[in-house]
Amino acid sequence: MTFLSEADNEAGISVRFNSKDKSVPVYSISYNSEKKYIRNTINFYYAYRKNIYRMDGLLYNKKYVSGNGFRTYSAESPIRYFKKASDTLYEYQSFRDLEKRIATDKDGTKIELFVANLKDNIDYSEPALFYLSEHYGISPGLGKGEIVVYANYTFSNNFSSGDYVQMKDIDEDIYFNKEQIEALIDDQYREFMTKTEPDKKPIYCSVTSFGKNTDEKTTEELNDFLGNICEYYELWNKQENNESFKTYFDSEIKRRVEIYKNNDTLNEKQLKTYLEELNQLKSQNSLENFDYK
Repeated sequence: MTFLSEADNEAGISVRFNSKDKSVPVYSISYNSEKKYIRNTINFYYAYRKNIYRMDGLLYNKKYVSGNGFRTYSAESPIRYFKKASDTLYEYQSFRDLEKRIATDKDGTKIELFVANLKDNIDYSEPALFYLSEHYGISPGLGKGEIVVYANYTFSNNFSSGDYVQMKDIDEDIYFNKEQIEALIDDQYREFMTKTEPDKKPIYCSVTSFGKNTDEKTTEELNDFLGNICEYYELWNKQENNESFKTYFDSEIKRRVEIYKNNDTLNEKQLKTYLEELNQLKSQNSLENFDYK
């Protein structure tokens, strides 16, 4: 579901993810894999030990997610009860037979929801609860198959509206490192990293040096690349074979170079040096050249 609020003119992509064994229920509210930023980020909710955590994460290779920070999720006095406004059914864009429901907050704010029933018997209430209660203080109480596709907010001195209008299935598997995320929450990250450190890894993950023509900015970007690659290997080496790792190394170089060119982060001379240095390090990506810890 894509949510757009006219009040702050910000859009976020909202996608519901579930682990196949149902042990890691998560809900992304901001998933970014566009070629705009060096770090691909994903923000999600994580249910653990009867608490809900709002997680900041990193996305590796378009499918692996690690936690990067968290806070306890809470919603302040969300409006929980919406009543049916009338027997009239409404239309909005491609949606038909929408039911209008209304509620009034204690400050007098009137909220109108237009609810569609997709009749697929899927429970969409959990994503709606998390997103709407955190951002707008409302909990719409949806039934199975129901989604909010349009909302009006009438305040004392202005008016706002929001859309839930774009829905599509994502035919991709995304994997969350359950042990890593829970170690982060439990403040046991050092122990987790010590326990999971691979027996061997690329030499440049331990120590590396660059050529004399590498300036400070290029060195900074090279170190960021290697930090990302080495973290990816350390967290996911049991799931990925070495050929997949080498493929990611190459594709990540290509992705970053495109971003540097688009944003003028590195000039032509710096990009040449950047590529030369990484192409030299590629020779260390074969298992026989890995170093032992």
